[in-house]
Amino acid sequence: MVIDTSNTVKTNAPNSGRTTGAAGNARADKTPGNVDSSANNSDDSVALSPEAQNIGRLREAIDNASGVDSERVSAIKQAISEGRFEINPERLAEAMLAQDELLG
Repeated sequence: MVIDTSNTVKTNAPNSGRTTGAAGNARADKTPGNVDSSANNSDDSVALSPEAQNIGRLREAIDNASGVDSERVSAIKQAISEGRFEINPERLAEAMLAQDELLG
């Protein structure tokens, strides 16, 4: 795989002041329509670790989850506005400590 650092793809790009030799000119000829055929014959591959695969599955599950119970949110908003929403400080502290333990 070759990385083209000559910025030849950008049009109207300001001149960076760099000069390119014969190798730079050869790379400039490899536009998307004129790619060197040797680059297509590569055996590059990617293998994801089980952890990365798990993260991908979790990300997909999160993206597909709605995440918000709008009925519960409405009920809590109404309870707050009516002054009948009570906060249990012990339960809140326990939840905060549990969250802290998860994060390490």
